[in-house]
Amino acid sequence: MLEKTEDGVMIMHEIKTVQVNGVKLAYREYGSGDKYLLSTQNFFFKDCHMALLGQPPYDYHCFLVYMRGYGESDHIYDQEKRDYAEIWGKDLLAFADVMGIDTFYYTGISHGNWAAWYAAFHQPERFRGYVCCDGITQYHEERDLPAPLAKMRDHAREYVGNEELLRRTAWLEEWPTENPERLTRRKANMEEHLDILMHRKEEEFALPMLGDMTGCHAQSQEELLERLHEIDFPVMIWMGGKDQICSAEDALQTAQAIPGAQYLMYQHLGHGGADEMPELAARDCDRFFKDTEGRIL
Repeated sequence: MLEKTEDGVMIMHEIKTVQVNGVKLAYREYGSGDKYLLSTQNFFFKDCHMALLGQPPYDYHCFLVYMRGYGESDHIYDQEKRDYAEIWGKDLLAFADVMGIDTFYYTGISHGNWAAWYAAFHQPERFRGYVCCDGITQYHEERDLPAPLAKMRDHAREYVGNEELLRRTAWLEEWPTENPERLTRRKANMEEHLDILMHRKEEEFALPMLGDMTGCHAQSQEELLERLHEIDFPVMIWMGGKDQICSAEDALQTAQAIPGAQYLMYQHLGHGGADEMPELAARDCDRFFKDTEGRIL
């Protein structure tokens, strides 16, 4: 990520590493001060809304943490099924501890919310506010990855460095738009995502990134809704109405279960809308976090 300093010099937000829970986690850091915002993903676009919040006009001190198993964080070399929501959630909380961060804001996209829901159920006192973009906590008796991701996992070796195969799966968002800015961003995201995938190792494709999507080991949808009702910090569910992975109806049910939660749905966006409209997502996060200061339930 390139950023222009006051003297006009372009600098790179370089990837740093830290030892957490016995593994190396990679991260990028934006901004300064004690208004901390955390996020964790298996990859971040260079101009994602989490990075924007760490740059003017915003004033958050952002840490973007690459999940264990991906990128320059330590990789996992077996395909044993584990509860990755718990693993990544514990890594998130331990990262905050190592950095001396007691409380923080959080925002994530899709799979980046798994860690946050786990942390929310187990250490809610750490959260100043949470904007959950393009995904929710969900109960499933049985679940697998969406077909393209499951295919990559099951045929990992075939995908390593295979541009033809990877181009078919890189950032394929097809909800309708004729807006030139969105189409330009969509094309840029596809090329950036393709570049990320082209540099992935076999073990990254093979990782069975499934886990308890409730974050609290709920045994039914009813139990999950009961646990959500216990959350006492500010939460916003931010999503696209054309999301085919997380329906608007399910997202509304989640928001209704959390005391004081807000629900923001953009009918013209789909799954990954926050990455197609990062400026919009960053603005909404900032407004929500400010508006919930001193809230009354």
